[in-house]
Amino acid sequence: MAFVSIVMPCFNEEKYISQAIESLLDDWVIENCELIVVDGGSVDKTKEIVEALSQKIGETSTASKRTTPFLRILNNSARIQASGMNKGIEEAKGEIIVRADAHCLYPEGYVRRCVELLEKLEKEGVANVGGFIKPVGNGLIQQAIALALKNPVGVGDSRWHLGRKSGYVDTVYLGTFRKKELEAIGLYDPKAHPNEDAELNLRLLKAGKKIYLDGSLGVFYFVRESLRSLAKQYFHYGQGRAYTTWKHRRLTSWRQLAPVAVMIGVGTSLIAGFFWPPLWLIPAGYLLVLIGGATSSFYFEAKRSERVIPKLKTKGRLFILIIASFAVIHFCWAAGFISKIFKLFWANFQRKSLPFPTAHV
Repeated sequence: MAFVSIVMPCFNEEKYISQAIESLLDDWVIENCELIVVDGGSVDKTKEIVEALSQKIGETSTASKRTTPFLRILNNSARIQASGMNKGIEEAKGEIIVRADAHCLYPEGYVRRCVELLEKLEKEGVANVGGFIKPVGNGLIQQAIALALKNPVGVGDSRWHLGRKSGYVDTVYLGTFRKKELEAIGLYDPKAHPNEDAELNLRLLKAGKKIYLDGSLGVFYFVRESLRSLAKQYFHYGQGRAYTTWKHRRLTSWRQLAPVAVMIGVGTSLIAGFFWPPLWLIPAGYLLVLIGGATSSFYFEAKRSERVIPKLKTKGRLFILIIASFAVIHFCWAAGFISKIFKLFWANFQRKSLPFPTAHV
């Protein structure tokens, strides 16, 4: 069994990082892995929490047998996750890299399952394996956002969001790789942030490799706590996808154009409808789609998760918040995508700092 390095970039994660690390731990992980936390200059108690955990883990019977510490902390002056991952990979002692996020909870045996799956499928040309994201939240707003992120109306047919079945895909949530495979294609591209995972996976695919999603590996992800932070997140997601599209001159899926089409279609028809009212049927139709999506999320996903919402008023608020979450996801992603594409096009046109990019970092 190859030695494994778990790399976890983070920034101001005092609320989540302790449970994230603890959910990764078992005797197999402590015996066969190292955990590298790459901190982007946190100003909360993240580093103190990690240092306390490092000491606690080091005192366990399994960890005490090691000749090297299980948990290390590195500093990431660039702050962004791609740079943190690169620093962690460069410092990693393992042959296999498991990407981890501090904002998550992992299923039992997650690391071992990923490593064994990669070793099993390598002979088929697989260079990355992983699971899917399971959005969760505690308050009413988080619950609405989580439900929106589990619905095709919110995320399309993205399999790393829906996780309905195992198989070959264009990207997975997080990922497990051979270190040499990452070094061969140039590690993560910081300019693709926060789309660095998809961009790296695209380079793996272009290098003739395969990516495999295990539908049994669902990773719980704590969603943003407000619609404002969700808007900021998806605006940046749109920018990252635009950079990836520009760099590689290709879309990994036509679904990525859907939010742009919605934004342009709804926006223009709202204005043009003053001159030809039938055009208002377009935004009305879009609203009906959102209502339908919220209905399916509310009456199926919420009940399946056994969430009890006793007051009718609260149910109504949740329903409206799901609709609002859908709209925020669509319009902010599209706005980020369009703004970045125009910025890249203009910079190239003016022959300034951004030349036509190549397909490699």
